[in-house]
Amino acid sequence: MESRADPSSRRSVLILAGAIVISTSLHIVPQWLRDVVDPAWSMLVLMVLDACVVALIVRSKASFVAGLLLLGLLAATMFLRQQVLAALPSIALNLMLAAAFAVTLRRGKTPLIVRIEEIDNAGDLAPNFVRYLRGLTLAWTVFFVVNAILSLLLILFAPFHWWSLFSNVLTWPLIGIMFAAEWLVRRVCFPELPPHTPLNIAAKIFAYRRRAA
Repeated sequence: MESRADPSSRRSVLILAGAIVISTSLHIVPQWLRDVVDPAWSMLVLMVLDACVVALIVRSKASFVAGLLLLGLLAATMFLRQQVLAALPSIALNLMLAAAFAVTLRRGKTPLIVRIEEIDNAGDLAPNFVRYLRGLTLAWTVFFVVNAILSLLLILFAPFHWWSLFSNVLTWPLIGIMFAAEWLVRRVCFPELPPHTPLNIAAKIFAYRRRAA
């Protein structure tokens, strides 16, 4: 069983590493070019190119549509000369992720992280484990809502490069801290619950995403 999990974990690491590299480049490259072109413009250009490359590689219509939407946002940002518009994708993504967790917390619904955990347990989870996973789903909902709020405040009241650093770079360490904190809390405060590692959780998330798709 472990041999089947290893390729999935390695794939998860590669996908995650690629996402971090792309996201970080959205901050670094525009800052290098800031004396030549508005960093909001160059960041959106990179986002359009990234979406198009993903669309070609995985033959994803959604990525192609995202590229078109980003192209329209780039045109609006250049025409109106409003850097704040460049933050809309980041804010929208955080709110969408928060909504994806939040809607599963409604009465009669199965919390999202419970669904993810059920992949390896065939739906047979202890009640105390389900309660814990429900609380964890709520914690991730709050995390993404707070991220969206901070992103909005930074783009409105701070220099653009502060917002870019937070949204494109620092968000990843914050997510890592969330995973590490959850691992520590479960290990120290709930030792009776099934053991896991952050890498196991990442692999399950990607497996759930593929199954849902």
